[in-house]
Parts: sequence; C-alpha cells; structure tokens
Amino acid sequence: MGTVTHISAAANAQNVSRNCTAKFRQMPVRFLTTLLLTIPTLTIGQVKNDDHETFVFESNLPTELRDVYEQKIKPAYAIRTDLNPFYLKGDFDGDKIQDYAISVVEKKSDKKGILIYHSATKVNFLLGAGKQFNDRHPGDNFWWMDAWTVVRTGDKLKSKGESILVIKTESSSGLIYWTGTEYKWQQQGD
Repeated sequence: MGTVTHISAAANAQNVSRNCTAKFRQMPVRFLTTLLLTIPTLTIGQVKNDDHETFVFESNLPTELRDVYEQKIKPAYAIRTDLNPFYLKGDFDGDKIQDYAISVVEKKSDKKGILIYHSATKVNFLLGAGKQFNDRHPGDNFWWMDAWTVVRTGDKLKSKGESILVIKTESSSGLIYWTGTEYKWQQQGD
C-alpha cells in the first residue's frame, strides 16, 4: 500500500503541475480578455477636457444668447474660457434693455475679442478677434485683457449707455462705449 500511496502522491503532483501549467497558459488569455473589456468601460463617457470646458461655458450662456451663439458666433468663434466672467450684461446702447458682451476667440487665428449683442435690435458687433477695432490700440486682438466689468460713464464720453471697462491688471485699461452708431475706445491709463 505504501507504493500505491507513493504513486498517488506522484500522480497527484503531476496533476497539480498540469493544472498549474494550464492555468498559467490561460492567464495571458484571461488578462487580455479582462483588459479588453475594461478599457472601453473606462473610456466610455470620457470627454476631452477642452470639450468638457466648452460644454460648461456654452451651458452657462443666458437663454437669450443661445440661438445667436449657435447660428452666428459658434461657426467662427469660441467662448474665451480663460476670462471670468466670460460674458457681461448691461445696457450698452442706452435703450433700457439688457445687452450682452461675450468674450470670444476667433477659431482660425486664435485672436481674442469681444462680441457685443444688442438685444432689442438683435444686432451684434465684433471688436477684435481678428477684426480691426479703433485703428490703433487695442487693434484686432484683445490677448492682453485679463479683466473686464460694466461701468456707467454717462455724459463724460457722450456714451448712449453703459460702458465696458477692459483691463490689463497692473498695467492699463480702456473704456468701450456706444456712440449711437458705433463702438469707440477711450484709453484710461498705462
């Protein structure tokens, strides 16, 4: 009986060895199967950061601007995402109806600017972003602008409504105001 037990132990060891070898051979197959099933699961629903950022900014546009943005702005311009707030609200043309200014970037040139939308007339004006504004400064690119706000200037500039103060912090600023026919620039300091 000792021999049978010894043979059984040897046979058992051989079976264990075969099982381990078979499992070892199956491990790469199992690993690859797991990997192939896991990668799509991890990437489904993932969005590039730029796409997510654009979605967040576009989702926060005022309702009044959504159609204008989709039809007129979005084909050639993107929302400038490095300026907070990315849009301003004010009565820029003096008609007692809130208008909007959106900080934009021209897609083809990456030049920055401001798109002002008059709500009552549904007309927009592009300042910078590849389009010349004010012959000299700021020109066709507001790359330097890192802050902005709405201010009341009234009779000082013969402004018809509220003005936009554009700022390069710790440097200079300028006022953008509506004359009744066009937007003008008034340098504020250097």
